[in-house]
Amino acid sequence: MRLINTEGTDCDLICSRIIDNVRKESVSNKINHPFNKEWLWEQFKIEFQSDTGLPFEYTENYIKENLSAVFLYFMSDMSFFSCENLYQKEVAPSFDKGLLLVGKVGFGKTNIMKSFESVFKGYKPHHFKIISVDDVVDDYEAIKSQQEKINFYKYYTRGTILFDDLYSEKLANNYGQVNIMKEIIMRRSRKNLKTHFTMNPVEGYEDDPKGNLLALVNFYGARVVDRLFNMCNYINLNGKSKRV
Repeated sequence: MRLINTEGTDCDLICSRIIDNVRKESVSNKINHPFNKEWLWEQFKIEFQSDTGLPFEYTENYIKENLSAVFLYFMSDMSFFSCENLYQKEVAPSFDKGLLLVGKVGFGKTNIMKSFESVFKGYKPHHFKIISVDDVVDDYEAIKSQQEKINFYKYYTRGTILFDDLYSEKLANNYGQVNIMKEIIMRRSRKNLKTHFTMNPVEGYEDDPKGNLLALVNFYGARVVDRLFNMCNYINLNGKSKRV
């Protein structure tokens, strides 16, 4: 589904119907996972402390306002669609899509997702690997032959990947400059591969999900931004890490 212009009553109605249809399809395809909320919460805390060396100690309200959407997504829980920080005005949320977690520097997005990466290691429905966009650029710049280039694209266009810190990468330079994440996003979109992202909000759009994504057009192009709406559930993480 492409980004929808919702100006006007008719467009609002059409958008609402499209979103409802995508949501219903997502729910009908959802997986009944062999774990409950309590198990997932306990495993997450264990992996978080193992990965960071620190206990996961956040206020209940902070978790509810920011992180519950991520937990409910992985649970395929219908409450996911009611989360206030899940953006769904122009784009239909779906369990079939990946996550785009947007939060300011210091929030702890990477550590949070690394913990989920560890929790779901070996569990195929949710298994994913985290790769920094800087590492993607470095890998591309190290390519020395056509076969290595083929292998590069094969590696980055299979399985579920979380690309960490989107929009922080430089243009790749290997006998000419290439916007390599733009190319990878387009290829993964064409193959309908589930993809997650983390990113810091574009300055000035911290509380404006639509504006934040549209601000990426100058770097990635309109087609890629359109694909991001189609590929991801946008979850806005408010404020910085608040360890108590």
